[in-house]
Amino acid sequence: MRNALVLFVLPVLAACGSAGPVTSATGGDPASEPLAPPTVGMQLATTKIALASGAEQYSCWSFSVPKDAAISLAGLDNQVPTTGVHHWAVFTNTAPVKESGPYECATMGVTWGLVSGGGVGTPGVKFPEGTAMTLNAGQHIIFQLHLLNAGAPIEVPPAYINLIGTTGKNLQPVGLLIAGTLNITIPAHATGVPVSGGCALQAPMENIFSAFPHMHQRGRRIATTLQPKAGGAPVVLTDHMWDFHDQGLYPAKGSAVVGDQVTVTCTYDNPGATDVHFGLSTKDEMCIDVLYYYPATQPSTYCGIGG
Repeated sequence: MRNALVLFVLPVLAACGSAGPVTSATGGDPASEPLAPPTVGMQLATTKIALASGAEQYSCWSFSVPKDAAISLAGLDNQVPTTGVHHWAVFTNTAPVKESGPYECATMGVTWGLVSGGGVGTPGVKFPEGTAMTLNAGQHIIFQLHLLNAGAPIEVPPAYINLIGTTGKNLQPVGLLIAGTLNITIPAHATGVPVSGGCALQAPMENIFSAFPHMHQRGRRIATTLQPKAGGAPVVLTDHMWDFHDQGLYPAKGSAVVGDQVTVTCTYDNPGATDVHFGLSTKDEMCIDVLYYYPATQPSTYCGIGG
């Protein structure tokens, strides 16, 4: 499944109740003290990475959930450097751990499933009360950094992600829908270019509670709508002007049934002399919105064109 191509997941987004996300530790260059590990759950930490001038790379580190206990994931805190980091992501992997890292991971596997992700300025989050995403005992977890350095050689300090667990019982499962399109063409010297993608839902989304949109540097606006199969006006889940240097996490209250159409529309300006297409590099573009909801029948699915 090509949902591994997107991010980031991207992102874990979350919320408190149905009102929207509650932020915790915010992303940014680590302070003098590393992020303290969670009381329940586990911490993911990278090592330092030397990044040459002009370098762009994907580096990954592998971890395992303790073999004696699953984690009911209730939220995430992050302490991720802004310097040298384009975005970060946390994935599950059904394949066994072969190396701890860092290792090159620009080609992401079909066995990967998005748990969380973020870009510049994306805050930590907490899931709604009474919900969680299950990380099975012994589960292989990947922490990925997309690294980019346009200046002089630098050393990227360690990044930290806390997978915050809960001891609550009878929790409703959280899932995410990665909606958008991989078919992107933005002509040279063009402004206000719209690109759309999405799908008719194959599973219900009873409680949509948060959204993490993602574009790159030519993005100007991103909106996600829900068209009920029964007809009527589309419901706007999110509609935001895009700032690559301040990638937010937004409340998105709504519900959907099988057959409802989810559509993500991205608008771009391309002042350059060449056309721009979909890709993982900052020089390319993306059009993705990650919708978090509960209860879910599976952790993550891709909904869009080109998947």
